[in-house]
Amino acid sequence: MISSIFTSVSGLIATEIGLSVVGNNVANLNTTGFKSSRMLFSDVYGSELDKIGKGTRSHTITTQFAQGAVLNTRNPLDFAISGDGFFIVRDSIKNRDYYTRAGEFFLDKDSIIINPDGLRLQGYPADAAGNIAQTLSDIEILPKNANGVPIMSAQATSRAEIQINLSGSPTETIYPAGTLLDPLDPTKGPAAGTYNHSIAMTVYDSEGNTHAVQIYFKKTSSTIGVGSTWDAHVIWNSGKTITNYREQIISNLTFDTNGNMTSPVGPSSVNLTWDTDDWDGDISTPPTTPAAQAVATDFTGSTQYGSPYSTVFQNVDGYPEGGLTSFKLDKDGILYGLYSNGRDKKIAQLALAKFVAPTELERIGRNLFAETYWSGQRTDVTPGTGGGGKISSNSVETSNVDLAEEFVTMIMLQKAYNANSVALSTSLEMLKSWDNII
Repeated sequence: MISSIFTSVSGLIATEIGLSVVGNNVANLNTTGFKSSRMLFSDVYGSELDKIGKGTRSHTITTQFAQGAVLNTRNPLDFAISGDGFFIVRDSIKNRDYYTRAGEFFLDKDSIIINPDGLRLQGYPADAAGNIAQTLSDIEILPKNANGVPIMSAQATSRAEIQINLSGSPTETIYPAGTLLDPLDPTKGPAAGTYNHSIAMTVYDSEGNTHAVQIYFKKTSSTIGVGSTWDAHVIWNSGKTITNYREQIISNLTFDTNGNMTSPVGPSSVNLTWDTDDWDGDISTPPTTPAAQAVATDFTGSTQYGSPYSTVFQNVDGYPEGGLTSFKLDKDGILYGLYSNGRDKKIAQLALAKFVAPTELERIGRNLFAETYWSGQRTDVTPGTGGGGKISSNSVETSNVDLAEEFVTMIMLQKAYNANSVALSTSLEMLKSWDNII
């Protein structure tokens, strides 16, 4: 009789634990990246001679790592994993790594990517040239200005690619070779009637300032059966004064009788020098002189056909300083910073941790897991490799709790609890009757 009481009590205790597991699952229905738990029951036997069971017990509580739904968000630093991997986050105070499926991240005051608890997302940072490192570390947005604000530093123009068609019409005026253009009107550059065609481009100096640069083309020779030659006059500072005016000649752009350019082969260097900036009287921003720069000017692919002059293609590199405005993530998990100057820059490649036995990870709360002996050591992989899965941005993984399944489990546990309660009451009544007999 006593045995039946303990058997019923074991059923009550086990179902209470099971209801707690279900309650925890339901409570975390809206928790980002939450993985539901399931309790496994096991029976209890007293001895080999005792063939009647001694009840039940909570055998183990396992984590269900089924994929949760992916929900779109407006935060570009919200990431969702589709696969088996985990984000790696570091506690910089304890110098310890934890693992999570909750992909809600932000920038802290030091422009380091963190989760809501201040743990730092780990990845493979990119250097200034865009090369991805091989060692995991915090993801910090660099460079930053004196106020700690992430910026993209200005990049001086170093290359200009220009494809044009210089008219092969026999009516084109031929000018003396090698002579500089006369800037008769400093507000307009060379006077009309001193060149055949022109093109304008914008060049950036080392401080990100823009400068207007014009290229004037002069036809210098035309020989039947041989071809033609042209001079390209690169002019800058033409809008200031005669003293500021600068000019460099790229001589002998040569075309054969078919109109194809035969020389120069490759770019020609144009050495640009700039004047000291105009000073507005503010001693905090004294006038500076941007560094001189060489621009590789390449006319490869240009032609001289009978059709009128035209610009076929023009590409000039360089850009001004820009402030960080947003982020984007590509299919390989490489995070780019988007800047106000219209450029983007590699920040880092996100990393994922992969475990042989993820169900053996220790749950420590705050959507975090810790590595255990039974989970095995982690393997670091990049998105799309090593079975870690893929990462999408502007998204989070929702809880994988199935509410209908939890309700069914809850009803079954409730009925089991009620049944064990009846069994316990019956045992107690029978025990009372036995006492009365004695």
